[in-house]
Amino acid sequence: MTNQAAKRIMEQRGLRKQELPAEMLLWRLTGRQNVFTAEGEMWKRHAKIMHEALHRTIPIEQFAVLARKTFALLGNGGRVRWNDYTHRFSLDAVGTTVIGYDFEALDKPHGAFVERYHEVMAAISSPAYIFLPALERWLPRPAVRDMVDSLVEEFRVLLQKKRDHPGNDMITYMLECPEMSETELRDNVIVTFMGGHQQLKPAQDTTAGSLSTIVFLLGQYQEVQARVRAEVASIMGSEEPRLEHFARMPYLNAVIRESMRFNNPSNVTIPRLSDDALQVGAHVIPPNTPIIINMCAILHNTTPWAEPETFNPERFLDSDKSAADAGWIPFGLGPRQCPARAFSLYEQKVLVSMLLREYKWTIPVNSIHHDSIQNAFSPFALSLPYDVDIDMERLT
Repeated sequence: MTNQAAKRIMEQRGLRKQELPAEMLLWRLTGRQNVFTAEGEMWKRHAKIMHEALHRTIPIEQFAVLARKTFALLGNGGRVRWNDYTHRFSLDAVGTTVIGYDFEALDKPHGAFVERYHEVMAAISSPAYIFLPALERWLPRPAVRDMVDSLVEEFRVLLQKKRDHPGNDMITYMLECPEMSETELRDNVIVTFMGGHQQLKPAQDTTAGSLSTIVFLLGQYQEVQARVRAEVASIMGSEEPRLEHFARMPYLNAVIRESMRFNNPSNVTIPRLSDDALQVGAHVIPPNTPIIINMCAILHNTTPWAEPETFNPERFLDSDKSAADAGWIPFGLGPRQCPARAFSLYEQKVLVSMLLREYKWTIPVNSIHHDSIQNAFSPFALSLPYDVDIDMERLT
């Protein structure tokens, strides 16, 4: 499918999400009254509130605080499992700035709350139960259901704490909206958390996976790392990162965009249906046919992308930049594209720019990613590099 065809489909306001199997315990965790699963007027209301809350302010200062905390843990460098740090960093980023709660994932990677969440996600993401949801009826798992319900209750308690102690975050903003029911609030808190930690695509782009990818690629392409470091030094110097700095860093922006194209965070969209036949180019899609956009295929299509299997940030700088921008869809297309796009991009810009000032790094010769980036199995079709070992050296 071409980008134009995908755009034509995703911009169809008559499309609705296919109702996914009710037996899946994922829905027991997330509920169905959130920006991920909602349709119609409820979705419009939730999307508007989340968009406005996320654009109240871009928390550059807090991203910088968390970056410095990460560097304190990295110390003078050595070999580090970088994808572990990106997941902890992204969780604390979404916790402190969006939910308004510090999960202390950087300080306490094995904290009780995070460990319980991992345990629940591992259970409900069992491939057999994902691909054959009816198993929940045939071979029910009461212990797993109890685990899910217990975690949902912890989120409800977290929401109450936020009600008692409001702050400058998205959840406080949602609490200010009288149209939001208690169930809607709870469900959105949960999918927002999942967006930051497990990086479930419907809530937020897979920022942790993106941060793992870009740092690996910069380690693999030393000339790109040197060039983007020079740009950061010339624009930001030793100053604290600010929004205006990043507006003057075209190469950093190109590197981030190319890394997200090269190993796109999410591979497919949620299935959608149309009540009417849908004309897409020369093809007619019959009514009520599930439609899935393969974003991986679009981002590696040889028509808009010359040598798509080559990591080449220059494609976002040259004379065809507008064509490249038009085909760049890691955040989706149309009215339902990810509302946290700016949040995710600035989170990446802050951490990567500050990392470049503090360290240089290379890829171990025995890296499992040398021939191609290896992504962990994901029942949600996400690209999450695993075992991303990096050899870090602190700059003097």
